[in-house]
Amino acid sequence: MFSFEKVREYAMKLLKPSLYMGGLDYVIKIWKSSDAKDRGILALVFSPMFICLGGFIFTIIYFVLFVLPSYLFSFLGWGILTALFGAGGKYCYKYFTGRELNADSDVIDVDYKDSSRRSSNAR
Repeated sequence: MFSFEKVREYAMKLLKPSLYMGGLDYVIKIWKSSDAKDRGILALVFSPMFICLGGFIFTIIYFVLFVLPSYLFSFLGWGILTALFGAGGKYCYKYFTGRELNADSDVIDVDYKDSSRRSSNAR
């Protein structure tokens, strides 16, 4: 009969990496105390597991060395480009209009700042 508990227990057995690492520890213990014939059999029957572990380790190393830095450098590059183009935009705005953009807390936008200058000049 189908039982959710059996499926959950089976899935947990597959997902727990400690079970696989425990098996690898057992293979290493047998390897140390065996002769050449037993070592050959162990290498033959457990070679797919060793290949998978090697691929897993290679994937972790590849991610840490190549993928993670590419994401970090990508974020850093976009941040630098944003700051560079923002500063360039402020410079070009000042060059073409003669007015400077300030980061005052009481100024909402450029039009508000310009209208306050006009009203103070009109008095």
